[in-house]
Amino acid sequence: MSSSVRIGALRELFTQPLYRTLKSSSGFPGELLFDTPSVHIDGLMSNELNAAFIPPVDFAQNSSGMVLYPNIGVSSIGYSSVARLYLRKNLPVIRSFAVGNVSTTDVVLTRIVLGEKYDAEKPAIIPAIGSIDEMLAKADCALVTGDPLLTLADNHPFIDIIDEWSDITELPFVHTVCISRADMYNAGIRTMLLESLTAGTDALGSVANELAAETGHSADLLQNYLSHFSFGFDEIAKASLEEFFRMAFYYGMLPDVPEITIAE
Repeated sequence: MSSSVRIGALRELFTQPLYRTLKSSSGFPGELLFDTPSVHIDGLMSNELNAAFIPPVDFAQNSSGMVLYPNIGVSSIGYSSVARLYLRKNLPVIRSFAVGNVSTTDVVLTRIVLGEKYDAEKPAIIPAIGSIDEMLAKADCALVTGDPLLTLADNHPFIDIIDEWSDITELPFVHTVCISRADMYNAGIRTMLLESLTAGTDALGSVANELAAETGHSADLLQNYLSHFSFGFDEIAKASLEEFFRMAFYYGMLPDVPEITIAE
């Protein structure tokens, strides 16, 4: 394997088990680059990255000529506390929701859940930064996702968005996939990705301990959080991704339904 291998990674804590051996300079003959999904897409397009971990909508918006690495990804099902929509108390109808530092995938999923279960027809999506109260001063609901939920204490009622998705579809929700350009797909990289994923899932306690040292969160808190996720990408995950893209198109959040091509 060439030493020029470059893989784009995400900073979200729930993705960290994927990088267990890729983060080790002795075990990975290349570079693991942490940045935003848009930067990773640019890197794939310009041949600066061989592969990248990204959320589903970023793939959907840039799926032409792209393939998914098989058996690589992150998903969760049911109540996982990875995406919450906080509500004003005694809210009769939802007409808007505020979003801060969240992914486009989280926004699209929230729009689907509100349409499917809460009869919210085209709720306004309002950018807002601040506390829950500050966000609720601008909208009916406040969407908070990912790492901030680990320590967020708030008395407002909330909807667990992933739990609602699971209730609607009886499927897990796919948070992250690994993609490459079809002409850049490499079986050797696939082997390294699978080895790293397996090493991470087999040692969640060690991953949690390392993240605790980096973040200041307790190792027990982090291990419990990571235990809510499944690492891989199987036929059920593919079915979930297809349903998500179909519903996103139905609600006008995607211009078309992208084809999901899994490399062999």
